[in-house]
Amino acid sequence: MTEALISGNVICAFISAKWAMELGFGEGRQILFLFGGLLIGPLMLLILYIRLQYKYKEETKVQKETS
Repeated sequence: MTEALISGNVICAFISAKWAMELGFGEGRQILFLFGGLLIGPLMLLILYIRLQYKYKEETKVQKETS
């Protein structure tokens, strides 16, 4: 049981760091999101997912305005 929880949080940590990189955060913030993913994995993913959605929504809005 504990091994599944640990491995799940490690996976969440790596995904959090990757999404932080896609959002354009610096290395320091990426490391913070990595450690945050280790501690509170799914919650950190939810926070970053919401930020990614806002970013993509803004990008599509800008693309529609330029077209």
